[in-house]
Amino acid sequence: MSLSAIEKNIFTHYIPYPVELQNRCIACHSKTNFKYPSAGHTYQDFSGYYKDILRLHICTNPLCYFHTHPFNPSPINVLPYKQYSLGVWKWIAQEAKILKQSPVQIRKRIDEQFEIKMVENTIRDCIKEIDVFLSHKIDLKTRDILKKQKKILIAMDGQKPDDEGNALWLFVDLISNRVLKVVILQSADAQTLHEQVEEILADYEVELLGGVSDKQNSIISMHEKYFSEIPWQYCHFHFLQNLWNHIEVKDGNLHKKLSKIVKGLYILSASKTNKVYFEGLGKRSVREVFHEVELQLRAILKARTKKFKHLRGVDVFERLTSLIKEMNKALSGEDETRRIVKIMQNTLQILQEGLNSTQEQYETCVSLNLQFQQIREELGNEDLTKDEKIKQLNSDFDTIWKKVKGLNEKHEIKQLRSFLPQKDTSKSKIEQEWVRLYHSYRSGLFSYYDFPIPAKTNSPMEQAFGQEKAGIIKQMGRKKVGGQIRIQGENRLKQIYAGPAEIKEIISRIGPDYDKDELREGLLKLAEQTKRETMLWRNRVFKNTGILTVLNKGK
Repeated sequence: MSLSAIEKNIFTHYIPYPVELQNRCIACHSKTNFKYPSAGHTYQDFSGYYKDILRLHICTNPLCYFHTHPFNPSPINVLPYKQYSLGVWKWIAQEAKILKQSPVQIRKRIDEQFEIKMVENTIRDCIKEIDVFLSHKIDLKTRDILKKQKKILIAMDGQKPDDEGNALWLFVDLISNRVLKVVILQSADAQTLHEQVEEILADYEVELLGGVSDKQNSIISMHEKYFSEIPWQYCHFHFLQNLWNHIEVKDGNLHKKLSKIVKGLYILSASKTNKVYFEGLGKRSVREVFHEVELQLRAILKARTKKFKHLRGVDVFERLTSLIKEMNKALSGEDETRRIVKIMQNTLQILQEGLNSTQEQYETCVSLNLQFQQIREELGNEDLTKDEKIKQLNSDFDTIWKKVKGLNEKHEIKQLRSFLPQKDTSKSKIEQEWVRLYHSYRSGLFSYYDFPIPAKTNSPMEQAFGQEKAGIIKQMGRKKVGGQIRIQGENRLKQIYAGPAEIKEIISRIGPDYDKDELREGLLKLAEQTKRETMLWRNRVFKNTGILTVLNKGK
């Protein structure tokens, strides 16, 4: 529609001074007088184009700010400087936040349902504004909750969205499960993290009961230096993961070896076009004749590792063992001169040799996994008291240490040094690393017993980071969103922790009485973060230029 056509179809609203104020100033309560109408704000709603014109008043009190600044506090049905109504804005909020529609989907739906033409970038901008609005409302509720709660149990973790920018740090209260703070940090040393925690305590006027985190060096240093009298829990998930990783790498190598053996079998690698003679069948492709066995073998290889529960290499080894037994049984009494039988026997021999060559690695993975499952079960047993659990875990790792003490020239625990999981690491060396890990974590593995809630892990924070990134990828329509995580991450994380029910309630209450100043403040904050991030992008372009690379060629 052309501009002239739009102008002919605009519905004009003249908005008077609120009747309930009885022409009194909102600042000093003096009498007000009509001054002049505003220029008007034209916008599009679902039913057409509208123009809201405010009847502006001035205060009769010469000392009042509004004596020289005409105003009208009446809410209008559109956001400041926007071309679409609050109703359209709310509809987009429902689509994006409740129905989880992408900007591409929203553009199509609003065009089809209401014939409103909006480009995707405009919709993305609307979603960012909605994020700011939601964050403000969520923060208000968080303050109300903490005002009554008066104490917090803090969890903290950092997210590095890419290799070139700063990290985003998240601070959460685990009692209320509310976001306390999200901040972009260039350096997250002990002093910086301490400053962030102190700001949180002062801002919310709460007492710190304890903390939960992984064993990042800066967090440990912060606790020991500034909060040593407060209990601090090290994440059970990260502790178990550090134990598990050594099994998983070794098991992954077992799976790789077995996969190579299976895929190298003649019945899986032979050409599909080359044909040989089979008794009773004539000339056929080997792959065709052994098709069913091939499918069975490939299905076995598709085993997947399930963290802390299931190992794919072990699974493949055991299923191949069972298959060999079935094949041997099936071949019993068969004519060994038949080509099919000969190929099957050769296949069995290769598989058996493969299992024999990996037997020791399989047994190592099984043995380590049995120990791991016992440790995991006892660590998660909440029927035990704190002293009982400490005694039990101490006993488990003392038993392991007695087996491996002195091996690899390690006679004292303090001699043990950390190393990355490797496929060829011996069982004894892995067990020594487990002992080192336990003694490193032990002081913080059982602190949760002193908390008002059983907060044993901060892994939900990592899950929240994953949801936040996935949401931004969907909104932006691309996978590299490191900068957008720093720009939008705070608002997204607050929504994730608030939960769908709270978001739905906030959106349902959107009306013309929104707080314009708070929204404007949030948008300015978002604009500042965007400015900082895009400045980094510009600097990065020059930093990564290939000119020097070209000039240095041949030197």
